[in-house]
Amino acid sequence: MKFGLRARFVSCPAGPFGVLDMLDMVRRGIVLKLVASDMDGTLLNSQKELPAHLFPVLRQLFDRGVRFAVASGRQYYNLRQLFEPVQEQVSFISENGAMVIDRGRSLWVSEIPEALVTAVVEAIRGAGGLMPVLSGEKSAYVDSDVPFFMENVALYYTRCQRVGDVLEAARRDRICKIAVFDMENAETHAYPLLQPFDNALGVVLSGTHWVDLMNPGVNKGEAIRVFQKEYGIAPDECMAFGDYLNDYEMLQVCGENYAMANAHPKLKAVSRHVAKSNDENGVVDAICSVFGIQI
Repeated sequence: MKFGLRARFVSCPAGPFGVLDMLDMVRRGIVLKLVASDMDGTLLNSQKELPAHLFPVLRQLFDRGVRFAVASGRQYYNLRQLFEPVQEQVSFISENGAMVIDRGRSLWVSEIPEALVTAVVEAIRGAGGLMPVLSGEKSAYVDSDVPFFMENVALYYTRCQRVGDVLEAARRDRICKIAVFDMENAETHAYPLLQPFDNALGVVLSGTHWVDLMNPGVNKGEAIRVFQKEYGIAPDECMAFGDYLNDYEMLQVCGENYAMANAHPKLKAVSRHVAKSNDENGVVDAICSVFGIQI
């Protein structure tokens, strides 16, 4: 599915809020070197549009030597397409941290053992109303053609093959994430059902209809730690934005962390700041305010 980024005018003020934030960081001796943002419910609005002024703002960050990382449960190829104008300068944390590409360089793919992939798929096949997406290094794989499911898959996966059996397809790729789609409500159905796998895999509620399973310890926060170690960036020198529970670890390893106004209440409870909602361009607004960027 080709994404259309419909342009909309947004203001990007460096108002009193930004001045106070800058003064506070100066007082604490902090210089921000990395900005990371979730996508759905955070950077994207409810119509799945990127803010109109995002790319000019990112270019100003790059000119100042500040890195920008997209941290999402989406597929790498999907994210790369969305950020095509700046894709060679952006760092991509995809599949909720299971695949990390830094400015065109692959840092890692966390492959799930085949036996675990098989066990999860067999468990959900017997549950009803649940459908797997196996995310690999080369592509994603599905074996259902239910319209509502496929509409949602198209939002997040640019490279996706419909096959006769996802388990057969998985043997020809390195599977780094199992995404489970729940036709009803993942928090009350799929998520509890998949808890028996919580010792062997990380089980993360990543949206109203989605639960993601990755290797233990794989999450957006651990991916951010890789950047911090690789480039000598301290947690206090990082800013991060999120709206859902799969953003929890990322916000915890970034000193300047923001939950969106529309975020899950549990995420707001552990965040230092609350940004405007995704429909109010909260991420771009906060970046402009803190960095004093005017467009």
